[in-house]
Amino acid sequence: MLDLIELDVVAGKGGNGIISFIHERSRPKGGPDGGNGGWGGSIIVSAHSNLRSLDHLIGKPVIEGSPGFPGRSANRTGRNAKPINIKVPVGTVVTNISTDPPSIISDLDSDGMQAIVALGGDPGYGNLHFVNSTNQEPLLAEGGALGETRRIRLEVKILSDVAIVGVPNAGKSTLLSRLSKAKPKVADYPFTTLEPSLGVLEGFDRSVVLLDIPGLIEGAHTGKGLGLDFLRHVERVRTILHLIDGASDDLVDTHRLIENEVEAHSAVLRSKPRVVAVSKMDIPDARANFDLFAETLEKATLVPPIPISSATGEGLRELVTELLKNVPEEPRKESETTPLLPNKERPKYAAPKVYFEEGVYFVEHTGIERIVEVSNLDNWSTRMQLHRELSRVGIIKALDSAGAKSGDTVRIGSIELEWQ
Repeated sequence: MLDLIELDVVAGKGGNGIISFIHERSRPKGGPDGGNGGWGGSIIVSAHSNLRSLDHLIGKPVIEGSPGFPGRSANRTGRNAKPINIKVPVGTVVTNISTDPPSIISDLDSDGMQAIVALGGDPGYGNLHFVNSTNQEPLLAEGGALGETRRIRLEVKILSDVAIVGVPNAGKSTLLSRLSKAKPKVADYPFTTLEPSLGVLEGFDRSVVLLDIPGLIEGAHTGKGLGLDFLRHVERVRTILHLIDGASDDLVDTHRLIENEVEAHSAVLRSKPRVVAVSKMDIPDARANFDLFAETLEKATLVPPIPISSATGEGLRELVTELLKNVPEEPRKESETTPLLPNKERPKYAAPKVYFEEGVYFVEHTGIERIVEVSNLDNWSTRMQLHRELSRVGIIKALDSAGAKSGDTVRIGSIELEWQ
């Protein structure tokens, strides 16, 4: 079961605007009609209750969105690209790890909840957009913007009501199979459980989801054993059932070991309600242990330990009653679903930057870079219109301040021009 993965997500580029003019016999001077492009495809992550792991994402280190469609003549806007949907289990935490420190994008804790992890690029303007009182035949258009690029971490934290924790071979899986219809692997050797198992406690006025995680050993919170990989799932539960192996040499020490590992993993777990049970009461030595340590154990746990036997059923009804007392009846509060598409507003461009390096003046201005990407600068009239745009956004002034003179090389995006 894969419950943690990192992916690179690359949203689609916006569609280019186009340069087009009306060509009709009845309107020989119909003017520009180039339409805007469509939005690039965003990358979204959505939660689905029928998924249990991230196994389906193995071998897909990069998820790429589709580009938006280019504009069309007659002022027709290009189609928006469809978003790419990364499906994950309910309870997945999505984190942007491109930032320092990493930042949580969303906690998808309800079925159908979704979050945008990379927004598609905004579309480029067609030449109709550039019409003004002094330019009735614009020869400029704008390329679509690149989509967002991020590296994200998907971390599944299973949603359950009760987590059964304990040392290896304490009888957690056997107990889960007795309390629910789950059929976990059960055997008489340590680390039988290699991944979390879920079961549902039914037959009462409400259902309670039980989670059996692999056995914990000393140092689990630092990576020893199997516990570290799955302790994150305990963060979601509403109650912790601490199952102590009745055959342990010292029940109090066993309890203390597990509590130390649980609390060292996360401070969140310290405040979770506890139910304590001691297993294997069908074994005489375990029964003797319980009789010996019961009073001391209750002082250590602050709750009365419940002696149980999954083999005979002893104490299971009492255990279920105690679990129901500790699991709130009200359902979990679901987070609001994120809209599939945010308010799509074109970005406001920052003031231009000009710097000189190795004999070339480099200009940084996203809007102008997008214009030169799709405009035919071999055409003199187009270059004159571009010059006016450069003046309008402050690039002419910035180049003059930087010392650019006629004949110097100016680079805008991927295009090099001779300054005049």
